[in-house]
Amino acid sequence: MPTDDATIEAALARILPLRDRLPYPGTWLASPRVDGAVVVLAEDTGLSRLLVDPATDTVCLVDDDGSEPVNATVDAFAACAEAFVQAQVAAAALPEDADDDLEAVGERLADRFREIDPVSVAHENRFWSLAAEELGYGMI
Repeated sequence: MPTDDATIEAALARILPLRDRLPYPGTWLASPRVDGAVVVLAEDTGLSRLLVDPATDTVCLVDDDGSEPVNATVDAFAACAEAFVQAQVAAAALPEDADDDLEAVGERLADRFREIDPVSVAHENRFWSLAAEELGYGMI
C-alpha cells in the first residue's frame, strides 16, 4: 500500500527523539529526503542507507550487498524503534552480572518485534534480529 509524506513524517517524528539510541551507525535525517523513488531516513555515507519505498511502505536497509527488508511499514519501524529503546532501559536497570536476565530482555525484545512486524525478525541476520541479540549479549 502506498504511503504518503504525512505518514512518513509522523513515523519519523516518533523516531527522531530515539535516533541516538537506535542500532544504526549512520546519520538520521531531520527531514526525510526523496532520492528517486525512495525516501531516505538515515544514511551511513558510502556504507548504507535506511529507506522507505513509498509505493510499498516498506523500510529497507540498502548497502553494497543489496537491499534487505527491515520492516513491512514505516509505522512498524517506528514501533520497533520504540520497543528497542524500552528494552534498552530495562537492560540498563539490571545489575552488571545479570547475564541470564539480560539475555531474557533480548529474547523478549525479539518476541515483541515479532508481534509488531514478523518481517522485522524473519531472519536471524535482519536489522532488528541482530539488535535484539546484541542487546541480550550486552553489546548495545
